[in-house]
Amino acid sequence: MSIRWARQEEIKGKVKGFSRMFESQSQLLINNVNTQYRVLYVNEELFFPITINDTEWYNSFVCSPYSAYVGYSKEEIKWTIKNVALRFFLFLIIKGISGWLKRGEINKNVHVNNFLLSTNPYPEWDGKEIPQITAFLKTEFPDHAIVFRSLNDYQHSHLLNIFETNRYDTIGSRQVYIFDLTKEEWLKHRNNKHDNKLIRKAGLNYIAHKDMQALLPQALRLYRKLYLEKYSELNPQFTLKYFQECYKAGIIDFQGYTDHAGNLKAFSGQFTLDKTITSPLVGYDISAPRKDGLYIHAAQLAILTKFKLGLVLNLSSGAPAFKRMRGGKPSIEYSALFINHLSKNRKLRWRALKWISNKIGVPLIKKYKL
Repeated sequence: MSIRWARQEEIKGKVKGFSRMFESQSQLLINNVNTQYRVLYVNEELFFPITINDTEWYNSFVCSPYSAYVGYSKEEIKWTIKNVALRFFLFLIIKGISGWLKRGEINKNVHVNNFLLSTNPYPEWDGKEIPQITAFLKTEFPDHAIVFRSLNDYQHSHLLNIFETNRYDTIGSRQVYIFDLTKEEWLKHRNNKHDNKLIRKAGLNYIAHKDMQALLPQALRLYRKLYLEKYSELNPQFTLKYFQECYKAGIIDFQGYTDHAGNLKAFSGQFTLDKTITSPLVGYDISAPRKDGLYIHAAQLAILTKFKLGLVLNLSSGAPAFKRMRGGKPSIEYSALFINHLSKNRKLRWRALKWISNKIGVPLIKKYKL
């Protein structure tokens, strides 16, 4: 078996659609993602999208560890930690290490299996090619860290073990919520019965994927209002071209709800890979009264798709209480990191970050049920 770069004509599945999209400059698709995009050939059925970066300090966290562990962490602390003393202490830590991490070239990395989404689902993979993939990328990029993001301990415990066997460090990032239950089990949660009544009472019009094309500009506005204006500009700043290309190529399945005037009020875009569904694109009218339950409308689109397809749903992080009360199982998400070929100073930065994340960050995540 020989790991190599894939030729466009031999790439298969969802990776093929993404690779065609990213033949153009990445910032035409995602404003705050400046990266090189290539595809790794593992075997005739397995291909991994690869992103390559050097500095790009203002990139989204989807390809910038600096943004993930410094910029985004500061914003999450501001949203979620109510204890003033603890919040001040955590801000001091982040401020103290931010310049130090930059000097350690923390963004000089290659991300493997990177679809440039908040959560990258993995194909059904036993991980046996990890040593060969590592050797190939270490030769191609001798000065870059090798990173596999979005590994959670519910779905990927076997892969995490194999990575550690192959001298990878695993560094905690956040807590995601996994829906791996039957519809009957799901309906036993009282909140889900309440949600169903609310959706029926609201009387919005369900819009299937085939009828969503004309509504994509509205969907983008809802996404940007929620994820960029309400939360963080470090979230992926998708463009209309990105939405349209994903729709055209069938990469993302768009669904939504409109009011009687035809205005899109809530939507969800699901990305499915092998046995895992994710919902990286979500939006709803945040100006509407909370009692309208528009977030419930959007979230349930992904959950009902999970039941329809019989797959596992990774509903990512955020809204933890909402997801727990509806059957979501919390799972810590990790990045697997190969840095043994880097200089001592750069390894020191990464291992300090690992200690802070695993010894301080992950326990806080679990304590506060984030």
